[in-house]
Amino acid sequence: MGWINTFLEKLMPTTQRVGGKTVVIDIPAIYYYRELAVYTAVSLIAHAIGRSEFKVYRDNKQVQNEEYFVLNVSPNRNETSSAFWHKVINRMVRDGEALVVELGGRLYCADSYVREQERPTIGDVYSDVTIGPLTLKKRFTRFDSYLFKLDDVKISTLINGMYEDYGKMIATAATSYQMSNGQKYKLHIESVKAGDPEFNEEFQNVIEKQLKAYMQSTRAVYPEFDGYELVKDPAFSTAKDAGDFVKLMNDVFTMVAGCFHIPQSMMTGNITNIKDVVSSFLTFGVDPFADAISEGLNKGAGYENFVAGNYYKVDTGRVAHRNILDAAAEVSGIIGSGVVNIDEVRSELGYEQLNTEWSKKHFVTKNFEEIERFLKDPAAPGKEVKREE
Repeated sequence: MGWINTFLEKLMPTTQRVGGKTVVIDIPAIYYYRELAVYTAVSLIAHAIGRSEFKVYRDNKQVQNEEYFVLNVSPNRNETSSAFWHKVINRMVRDGEALVVELGGRLYCADSYVREQERPTIGDVYSDVTIGPLTLKKRFTRFDSYLFKLDDVKISTLINGMYEDYGKMIATAATSYQMSNGQKYKLHIESVKAGDPEFNEEFQNVIEKQLKAYMQSTRAVYPEFDGYELVKDPAFSTAKDAGDFVKLMNDVFTMVAGCFHIPQSMMTGNITNIKDVVSSFLTFGVDPFADAISEGLNKGAGYENFVAGNYYKVDTGRVAHRNILDAAAEVSGIIGSGVVNIDEVRSELGYEQLNTEWSKKHFVTKNFEEIERFLKDPAAPGKEVKREE
């Protein structure tokens, strides 16, 4: 479970340096359930974006140039594209927007920044941009920065507000489960000893310590003296299952899944019809983020580049796992209809293009015919089929 502690420590640090000293921050356990649900949703979307292909077009033709390498392999010297886009998606969700700045042809996702000037007509100005421990002195404008956002509402803020009541119910259910499944005992003592000062001192120093050690140990022996009897309290003899607690936890994951437009089965891992589930996930959960990133990149490139056929597109088509044997019928159909050529299909399946003259040709099967020829006799081209009036 070390990975859970790692990512939760990043999201909700339990220690903080104050005046050269480490201060421990006490965070209620109920908030970890919420963060686990949000982390699951964000990681699903981020994984999908990380698996997507950031296509670069020049003169309306796809190319693999240095920009392609930056977007798909290594945005900067310290990060891979997967780690970089995970960070961008996480910022978009938790902060409502993600600022990416460009330095020397490399891209960096800002950890924090100040919107120095809001200029609705010519673009905002950003300053005090921090990347890890480094604070940049440079001021960034629309010419060297990209702001990725979906809307003006922070999803995390809505989830936190909705979770307030659920957090209390989860805490109550957890306490109820612990209380009902705990063991409680009654120590029967002869009445003559109850008001004896010497007994009270003996109870505090000896018997109470023995009882505490006995109750907290998995294996222990409790010495029972004359005049004492330790018996179970029948009021706490009925065990209770964790059904209420688990149901509330599932409700939290369902709530978060709805906020991110992710199928509930993907959040819980109980997937039956994976094709339909993944299709819904990509359409409603991932594509909006992909579109926002595509639009942000193209906005930064400018209108002149866009109309000249120089643009970017985030393609989520490769996110779903594809088996070449399962796709054989579809491959035959899409090539035979002339929609795409062999190299384009190989690229979609994750194979290298052949880059030959014949693999770049488009083919059409003999089953296809011009619509006008359906009115003619196939056995005698040019002769129309007689039809009864």
